[in-house]
Amino acid sequence: MYAATTENTVSTSKEVTSLSYLEQDCPLTLREGFGQFMKSAPGLIPSDESTEVGSLTKAHDCCHVLFGLTTSIRDELLADTWTLVGSTVTIREYMRFLQHDEYKELAADLTSGANLIELIKNLPVAFKAIVRGRRMSQKWPFFDYAQYLDTPLVELRRHYNVELIPRPS
Repeated sequence: MYAATTENTVSTSKEVTSLSYLEQDCPLTLREGFGQFMKSAPGLIPSDESTEVGSLTKAHDCCHVLFGLTTSIRDELLADTWTLVGSTVTIREYMRFLQHDEYKELAADLTSGANLIELIKNLPVAFKAIVRGRRMSQKWPFFDYAQYLDTPLVELRRHYNVELIPRPS
């Protein structure tokens, strides 16, 4: 889950291209991709599964990895959109988690100033996430991701028919 900051934590194209979980046919397991994601984005909300917030954060961050997304404003929009369309989490469950203070701060950061403009500029690509989420062969088990931690991303993406959205140039 995006850190409660307005900075894009994966900012340079060199850093992004070195993240192999962003490749469609990535051989890393979900666990390895998650580790790569976490290392690439310091300052994330902790994914400590002993708390309700931490459990949601880890499930959400696994969606970032499955869908090949970073923590840029664009990719946060895509992660939320794709998760709501292509996973088993309901809008009601997702909204309940957004009532936690950590997420309220995050929402305030994401919807202020330049970040709001960036979100609006990326709304057209969010429609791609909706279309691709609807094309999935079945919904990703949002809260039951742990059973897939040792499965290669390439296999998960094939099984669920996840076609990554190309990165902007």
